[in-house]
Amino acid sequence: MAWAGFLVLEAGLVLWVDRPFTRWAADLPPWIRALSHHLTRAGDSLYSLVPLGLAAIALVTARAQAEGAQRERLGRWLGAVAFVFVAVALSGLAVDAVKAVVGRPRPVVFLSEGAIWPQPFHMGFRYYSFPSGHADTLVALALSVGILWPRGRLGLLALALAVATTRLWVGAHYPSDVLGGAAMAVLTTRLLRDSFTRRGWLPAPDGVMVRPREPFQS
Repeated sequence: MAWAGFLVLEAGLVLWVDRPFTRWAADLPPWIRALSHHLTRAGDSLYSLVPLGLAAIALVTARAQAEGAQRERLGRWLGAVAFVFVAVALSGLAVDAVKAVVGRPRPVVFLSEGAIWPQPFHMGFRYYSFPSGHADTLVALALSVGILWPRGRLGLLALALAVATTRLWVGAHYPSDVLGGAAMAVLTTRLLRDSFTRRGWLPAPDGVMVRPREPFQS
């Protein structure tokens, strides 16, 4: 039901909202665009993946020298960091694949040439509008951290969605692109959560580990 509702909403945005919204957003005051250009950088996956990757390397190094309870504790932290890293990276790769297949012109192309409909496998930045990679990264980061920290889940998700809207104000995406990026993050993060939980790398929703195994032990 949820995914059916998403498809209906996405179709409604594409048919009736994207074009008038883009024309309206093009006339926003310059200060809104300038501020949004700064804020939107938070959705660049490098700002997430590089710190997470360095943290994982540090945890692997520390865990190799630890013993007993400390080794187990570091292993749990490593599993958590790896989960967030893979959630952001995997969802980003999925988005890049969809972008290449769909080939939707960005708003700048629509405003200058009137083109809005997809041109499958039309490569290049100008035709990588759907879905939004920045929105995907922000939502994947918020959801994956929220799975590890349930109390902060709603706040993190609200913040991620708020920052994701900057993709609209800078003229990089349509509303349907941002919604599509968020949906990709939800799908990939939930599938990854289930995979990690089945392997005992993350606790189940009730807080109980499915199988007591060391992270990434074969």
